[in-house]
Amino acid sequence: MTEFLQQTFNGLSIGSVYVLVGVGLTLVFGISRIMNYAQGQFLILGTFIGYALVSAGIPWWLALLVSPLAVGILGVVLYRVMFRRLAQDYLATFILTVGLGIVIQQVIVEIWGPEQRQIDTALTTGSVDVGGVVLTDSRLLILGACVPIVAGLFLALARTDLGRRMRATAENPEMASLVGVDGRRTTSTAFLIGSALAGVAGVLLGILFPFTAFSGNQFLIKGLAVALAGGIGNVTGAVVIGLTLGLVETYGSAYTVGPEWQNGYAFVLLIAILAWRPNGLFRGTVEI
Repeated sequence: MTEFLQQTFNGLSIGSVYVLVGVGLTLVFGISRIMNYAQGQFLILGTFIGYALVSAGIPWWLALLVSPLAVGILGVVLYRVMFRRLAQDYLATFILTVGLGIVIQQVIVEIWGPEQRQIDTALTTGSVDVGGVVLTDSRLLILGACVPIVAGLFLALARTDLGRRMRATAENPEMASLVGVDGRRTTSTAFLIGSALAGVAGVLLGILFPFTAFSGNQFLIKGLAVALAGGIGNVTGAVVIGLTLGLVETYGSAYTVGPEWQNGYAFVLLIAILAWRPNGLFRGTVEI
């Protein structure tokens, strides 16, 4: 039982990171109909910004605030300069975002190099033993950060004017515009939030695992699997599938064929869910 609880804790912590990536993707797509295939590179850019800040002597908690803000602002700028003009052209958007991801990756290599790095803090080695279950500080930080972020997003979507504008724009952009909703501003806010979530995930991952400039691709794949299997545009679906994927990966690595299949579980889960429900587990609109 202790081993099972340990794996459950590990799975929920990594699943929480998948939730952040998947929610960012699904929120942006639900409102703008733009799938940002550069989201994985946004994540790893956030990781390297956090790494640079901590290496410069800035506390990790401040890096956890500054890095997502920087990535979020980048997302807004790119939407206003590039994405907005191609919102209805899915092929052009795909090519643009994939190319943008490659550019970001090369910029990271030029600035920081291709070597493996890790954000070095006291959280990297600290832990608490609870009845034989080792709760590492880095994984506790992930859960402690992700839970209030996701809860706050749910609350914002359900109870605030911004959330109502987002849901209205996702449901019917034309009708929302007729009743006074500024679609461009709402979409810009969605890009800010979605990109910032990738930045948060990046810093948290950098504290937990070593990373390189090329680490973003695997998290893009996981984020896409979470968004699609959950019902693209549905925040609840992304949360459920993100946590499920984290648990499936962890249990699978611990109790079945081993860690070499870890990156394949996302595809297995995605195929199984889409074979059962082709539109995803939940209704594909910006809902909670």
